[in-house]
Amino acid sequence: MGATLPNAEAWSNGGYSADQNNPDYGTHDWIADMALSIQTRDVTFLKTTYHTEFLLGTEAPDNPDYIGDTSKHHVYFASDHQLEDDASAARAEALYQGALSYLKSGNYEIAAYDIGVMTHYIADLGVFGHTMGTFTDWGSETHHSDYENEFEERLDSLSAPSGISLNDRDAYNATLDLAEDVTFGSGAIKANIWMDSNYNWAEPVFVSSAMGSLNMSVAAVAAAINHLLIEGGSSTPIPDPTPTPDPTPSPDPTPSAAPPQPPSSVTAVVDGSQVRLSWSPPSDDGGAAITAYLIYRSTTSDNPLQIATLSNSVVSWTDESALKGKTYYYWVVAENSAGQSSMSQVVSMTTPEDTNPLLLPLIISTISVALASTAALLWRSRSKHRQRH
Repeated sequence: MGATLPNAEAWSNGGYSADQNNPDYGTHDWIADMALSIQTRDVTFLKTTYHTEFLLGTEAPDNPDYIGDTSKHHVYFASDHQLEDDASAARAEALYQGALSYLKSGNYEIAAYDIGVMTHYIADLGVFGHTMGTFTDWGSETHHSDYENEFEERLDSLSAPSGISLNDRDAYNATLDLAEDVTFGSGAIKANIWMDSNYNWAEPVFVSSAMGSLNMSVAAVAAAINHLLIEGGSSTPIPDPTPTPDPTPSPDPTPSAAPPQPPSSVTAVVDGSQVRLSWSPPSDDGGAAITAYLIYRSTTSDNPLQIATLSNSVVSWTDESALKGKTYYYWVVAENSAGQSSMSQVVSMTTPEDTNPLLLPLIISTISVALASTAALLWRSRSKHRQRH
């Protein structure tokens, strides 16, 4: 496979939130909030209406109960500036596309969550350790958790960054740009090897580089959010929780569509540490074509969280982020123009402690339960990236 992938958390999340109505606050949350503070378009749905969902999203990539794919939070460049691995950029782009879809459909709550998740994959590349790996030209980093902990301790004393220009950059390229600057250095920001070799918070040059990386992370996240708002409709409206009804409604000559029934025949197959789900379309589409399927996962029989959004033509999906020796619960939801179905029957399974390539896949039987949130898992290739000389 090549490089040994890092399994670390970069900027801190402040822990994993025990109370979803009161998210823990860490460096990832600070970066995300600072990125909102320099927006020129309406971000009330992120700053106020669904701010809690936005902050919960920032911790999901590190939280094993939600996404927990910490081996995919890196971008590697070769010493000649050639891109070698775009894992975190691809993740950011997948969440961008999910958020864009929800913005356009008016589902601001789930869009806010997906945007929060997206910010995590972008901001991680502001940490030099996420640009280094065993088989890269730079080798593995020595300092990672101590770098993160130092920022966590300084969080209360950090001032809002000033002088950051709001740019317009898609999530994929915003992540690559940040990774390239942190890898090779830019302005006051020193190259990744220098930062790791000269780790010293008493050294002004080191501190200046660290703070520059933090502020550049804010700028990259802000640019991606700005691009998303533009593509989502230039000025994203604030959802009205109590819309005023039409005083003279016109009768609808045709029956209105209804949300579909849930997908049926949901099964899970364990293959090593991966889980393959399959299902059948709903028996009743509610009078409107199915537009998407949503995958939910939890490590308990309740509190499901959305981890993928799939097109209407897809009736199977593989969970590549499942960990060995853990029990997972999965639900599938169908969506049409009128809304979402209820949860499908739940399927549960336990991945083996050790992968045996000769072990026949185990089909797990179904049980039942429900509830939701989100995170999308799509991939898009990048046609080109910025070259530096």
